[in-house]
Parts: sequence; structure tokens; C-alpha cells
Amino acid sequence: MKKLRSILLGVALATGFAASNAETSYMFDNPDNKSFFGVRVGVDISSAANGGGNYSSNAGFSAGAIYDIPLFMNLYFEPGLSFFYNTFGTSKWNSFIPDNPIYDQETGEPNTILYQVDGSIRNFGFRVPLMIGFHFDFAEDVKVNVFTGPQLNLSLYANYKIGEVYGNDKNMPDHDGSLFGTEGFKHLDLQWKFGVGVSYQTYYAALSGAWGITDMKSGTVMLPRNLRRNLFSITLGYNF
Repeated sequence: MKKLRSILLGVALATGFAASNAETSYMFDNPDNKSFFGVRVGVDISSAANGGGNYSSNAGFSAGAIYDIPLFMNLYFEPGLSFFYNTFGTSKWNSFIPDNPIYDQETGEPNTILYQVDGSIRNFGFRVPLMIGFHFDFAEDVKVNVFTGPQLNLSLYANYKIGEVYGNDKNMPDHDGSLFGTEGFKHLDLQWKFGVGVSYQTYYAALSGAWGITDMKSGTVMLPRNLRRNLFSITLGYNF
């Protein structure tokens, strides 16, 4: 009887150890990995990497799809395509000579009045992320993944709108026009993206950031500082 108990105890311990090893193995190397499509929608907070006080952070959004391709163990490659709408706040100082100026007694120059011009940049286009990531399978339905890689932005529309003028009584007409061409906006800019995501069954959520590598806009007289696009994104998705 004691011998039978010993055998049963040994089998139970071996089974538990094997199950534990299987769970640990699946965390880093799940044999059920397969390719899948997913859809993603997100809120983007845009900020200028090198714009100084000329640009401020604003909200936008993105929506699109990804295709997840297993590579080795739980390592994967995930290209995607989405459209985006990002906005930036802008601010600059201008000056004008009043109708009845006061002339400097030493230089003879008329006095100037400074005023602040606030506006916004609205930017629409397509985004191509090329992510490399690794997922940790804590349970059959729960996965945590980390990812990084380049992200290309293809801008199709970039519009600059001046709204209100602060600091003086000078009447300024609204300005609304394209930023492409002589206004310095580029059709392509590159970012480096990184983030962490969680999958539960077929549902997905992630936090990510994207650091601007190349300028999306060169400095001009109207907006004198170069602009690189940084993003902080909150993303929700569904995997098929």
C-alpha cells in the first residue's frame, strides 16, 4: 500500500512539474502561434520634438489594420497600414507699426507693437508601422507584448489656420492655406515607435510612443522653427 502511494505521489508530482514547464515554455515559445489580421483605432497626442515655443501638443486619431507574422518562438513581425489625423497648436510673435507711431529721438525709427498669433496645423495622411515584437503568454487568453520599429508617415493634407490674435487691438484676417511647397511641409517623415500591449482573447489595448527622426516641416518666415513629430498613443483593437 505504501509503495502504491509512493507511485501515485510520484506521478502527481511529475504531472504538476510537466504542466508547470509547459506553462513556462508557452510564455516564451507557444507552438500555437499563427498569423492573424487585426484592426486598430487610437487617440494620438502630437507634440513637437524641436519646435520650442512655436508649437503645442494637440489631440488627433488614427485607424487601420495590422498583420501579425510569427518569426521565432514568440517573436513576431507586424506591418500595418492606417490613416491618421494629427493636429498641432502654433504660436508666434509678429509686430506692426501703429498708425500714429512714436519716433525714437536717437534713431528716428518708429515704434513697433508686438502681438501674438495663435493658430493650428491640421495634418491628414497614411501611416505605415513596421514593428518587431515579443509576446509573453501568461495564460491561454492573456498575452503581454513589447514592440519597437520604424514608422513612416505619408502626409496628403497639411493645412495652417490662424484663429485669434492676442495682445493688441489690431484686426488680423483669418489665414487658412496649405503648408506644402514654399511653406516647408514634407510629404514623408520617419519616426521610431515603441510600446507595450495586452491581449485578452481577441481584444487588444496598447500604450505607445513614437519619436520623430526626420523633420515633417522646415522652418519658414510664417513658422520659423523646424518641426519633428512626436506621438503618444492609446490604442484599442480586435484580432481575428
